[in-house]
Amino acid sequence: MNHYLQGKSILMVGSVPCQTAEETFRLLAPVIGDRLAGLSHGEPGYRNMWVVFNAPHVYEPNPDILITNKPKPNRDKSVFKEDIPDWLPTSWEEMWRCKVVDGVDKVHFDSVHYADFAIESYGVFRRLRDAGVIPRGTRYQVNFPFPEDFTRWCTDSKRDFRIMTEAIVEVLKREVATLVKGIPNEDLQVQWDVCWEVFACDTGDTMGREPLAWKADGDPYERFASYISTLSPQIPEKITLGMHLCYGDLEHSHMIEPKDLGVTVRMANLAVKHAGRRFDYVHMPVPRNRSDDAYFKPLNALDCPATKLYIGLVHLTDGVAGTMKRLETFQRHYRGDFGIATECGWGRRQTDTIQALMEVHQKVAETIS
Repeated sequence: MNHYLQGKSILMVGSVPCQTAEETFRLLAPVIGDRLAGLSHGEPGYRNMWVVFNAPHVYEPNPDILITNKPKPNRDKSVFKEDIPDWLPTSWEEMWRCKVVDGVDKVHFDSVHYADFAIESYGVFRRLRDAGVIPRGTRYQVNFPFPEDFTRWCTDSKRDFRIMTEAIVEVLKREVATLVKGIPNEDLQVQWDVCWEVFACDTGDTMGREPLAWKADGDPYERFASYISTLSPQIPEKITLGMHLCYGDLEHSHMIEPKDLGVTVRMANLAVKHAGRRFDYVHMPVPRNRSDDAYFKPLNALDCPATKLYIGLVHLTDGVAGTMKRLETFQRHYRGDFGIATECGWGRRQTDTIQALMEVHQKVAETIS
């Protein structure tokens, strides 16, 4: 067990609806900073749209990739509640679609810029920690989407998916190398954000909807294990390593509704087995309407005794009372070290809800510390 995580009862899953890293740090640190496993820059600005910004910034400029669909220019933005950038889809029909140029068997991405942005924001983190705004000893959390999160949503065939995903694996190895060289390892926490791999494992790789209902090569669990075994050993042991398993959070609803925790338990077991190093924590989601024993029963098969579990059962909708009800059921099925979190990041929430959300975390965390 990673001793650093002892007493760290709250996981900041990732994004926060702020415009800068400093705004995120100053918002969270004074309220729940002493309980946080790590403090992320919050994926500010256009980054709170998670992976979508890679389409215009990384894929469209690449000469080996054709863009076959993207948001339409000159949209009537008056129908939306807030300003929508031209590159951001507002419906599935507007989603970016990519195709590898015919005859091309290998694509190269110089960078996806996650490490560069993280290193830049770390300077702000360190300044605020030195000033006492961020509690001393807090680790700087850097989130990386997993390989299929970059590619499955924007590709239409197993060929394009395979070629682009292979390129993403290679660039992620370089991103990690840049990160661990640019930030002191004892200050770092790296989190794999795993979403589309969860969808693939849950649906048997069909995704359940067009245009994604095609099968990629191989078994989805085996592909996931291969990414873990390729990428996780790149993280030095001094760095805390964790994983967020996700069913999506588009407009606070899942793209696929989980039957129970069975898929995420199996993936957690595979991650610990294939990581090639200590795996410090794993995060699993709990829908707000699931306080029943059936949802949590698969935890009996979790075989990660040295890995802390952050259970994503905090929901603002029903607040402390609803969260405590889910927590009570969870504790009937899990006896190991654990902390709490939301199901997903906070980036798509309204800013004025964050204070209340932090208060729910704080009050529930007091009952388990």
